[in-house]
Order: sequence, then structure tokens, then C-alpha cells
Amino acid sequence: MAEAVARQIRHQLLSDDLRRHEEEHGHFSDEELAEARAKIFGGDGSAKGPGSA
Repeated sequence: MAEAVARQIRHQLLSDDLRRHEEEHGHFSDEELAEARAKIFGGDGSAKGPGSA
């Protein structure tokens, strides 16, 4: 249970940081998103990972 709460808090903090970054610098480009996916999930970034929208 504690791990689930900790994971939710980390997710919320990351979401808040990403929202602030986009407010200051504009939305992420498709290229930036693909690069991030590749770093997180491996590969070329084209595969959809868990929780992707």
C-alpha cells in the first residue's frame, strides 16, 4: 500500500513539473516526446508504453 501511495505522489510531482515546463517553454514537440519515450521504454520511441496517451 505504501509503495502505491509513493508511486502516486511521484507521478503527481512529475506531472506538475511537466505542466510548469510547458507553461514556461511551450508544448513538447513530437520529436521531443519520441526521444523521451525512447529513453524511458527503449527502442525508437514509436512503441506506446504503459500509460501513454
